[in-house]
Amino acid sequence: MKRKLGMFLFSCLLVLLITSCDEVLSVVTPGENGEKVVNNYVSMLGDKVYDESVSMKTWNDIDIFEDEDIVAMMDNLLFKIENDKERIVVLGDKDTAVEISFFDGGYTYTVFSSMESLNRMFN
Repeated sequence: MKRKLGMFLFSCLLVLLITSCDEVLSVVTPGENGEKVVNNYVSMLGDKVYDESVSMKTWNDIDIFEDEDIVAMMDNLLFKIENDKERIVVLGDKDTAVEISFFDGGYTYTVFSSMESLNRMFN
């Protein structure tokens, strides 16, 4: 009986986690020996900001880069992807990733946490 209750609670927690995550980001990077490493991230928070002074060329000056965690991430970047055609910038390290999407008059950003970080947090 306890086992069934434990499985039910675990299933409810898993469903809650999956339904609360509205976006998943996967980035493939090269490993130490040239093999492909897939890094998976889950969205944690995001916002739409209306600021006409920010553009693709000045994305480094966005206010979110004043946060201590984001500044620490910028020192140890695992990847940085800039796509001028889609007006999007994605950058991250092994624990955190940030996606910035530009539109006329502002930008939308989403902060992601890695699946490994979430697993460590739950353990």
